[in-house]
Amino acid sequence: MKEKINRSFCIAPMMGYTTPYARKLYRILSKRSFLFSEMIASKSLIHSKSKDLIIENDEHNPVALQVGGSNLEDLKKCSKIAYQYNYDEINLNVGCPSKAVQKGSFGACLMKDKVLVKECLEAMQNEKIEVSLKCRIGLGKELNYSFFEEFIDEVIKSGINIIYIHARNAILSGISPAQNRSIPRLDYDFVRKIKFRYPNIFFVLNGGIDSLEKAKHLLYEFDGVMLGRLIQSNPFLLKRVDNFIYNENILSEVNEDIIYNYFDYIAPKIQYESIFRLLSPLLNIFFGIPDSKKFKSEIHTHMKKQELSKIKRIFIDFVSQNRLLLN
Repeated sequence: MKEKINRSFCIAPMMGYTTPYARKLYRILSKRSFLFSEMIASKSLIHSKSKDLIIENDEHNPVALQVGGSNLEDLKKCSKIAYQYNYDEINLNVGCPSKAVQKGSFGACLMKDKVLVKECLEAMQNEKIEVSLKCRIGLGKELNYSFFEEFIDEVIKSGINIIYIHARNAILSGISPAQNRSIPRLDYDFVRKIKFRYPNIFFVLNGGIDSLEKAKHLLYEFDGVMLGRLIQSNPFLLKRVDNFIYNENILSEVNEDIIYNYFDYIAPKIQYESIFRLLSPLLNIFFGIPDSKKFKSEIHTHMKKQELSKIKRIFIDFVSQNRLLLN
């Protein structure tokens, strides 16, 4: 049975960033935000012996597993795996413009074949887990609302009713994936128009949302918002989300308990996971805090020696000394 989940505030899937460790930190900071895994290729999800290091779900819910692929049988298997790992949703990536993804015949290049995308989503459908799509508003340098509308017209025939839209085109050659997040111009009007056409589809807006204040303002127009790089660079903004976005009567603060909780989670994993991958989400606690260079330097010294307990002590001291600035 699919559970009704509030997707007003979503954290975008980001390769190399929305790891299980980042998701754990995000969940400590916000109980209500809807989380995403990194995108994982369908073949890797089915066959990789190390997939647990990518898709582990230690009570990160509500959370979606994002998958990239276009083989119908593979996607059907991926949907079952997502349910087995207690994900609330499986999401098909039709927005990533990287050359590596294009070679695998998935990501944004699939927008060229709307019928295939519909078939992929149909293959993923089952009664146990929500199926959704993340896409762009088009391909190439020129905006074309008719292309976008025809794409949405076709893919919703699959029965999905949740679509995350990065309100930029994807340019498949000549610029990098990072440039694809800024060079193609934003056009929220495309999402406004498609929402008016399909009021019963849940459309989540992604792209160019650079503050929680802007996110809240956009929620007056759109069903949900999705933020990526803002949270990547400063995840501790999430401590405001449950109160500011969801109107929960809870005011969270950054304190020593967050550090203890996070280190309790990562400590058993140090034997088989990179210490940098384990700690990288927490390193963003230094965002915008003056005179934090000394703490960073000490941490990197101890990271080379795998001295996790000493690193924890540095974080505890940092939080204690900077509580006012952090909150």
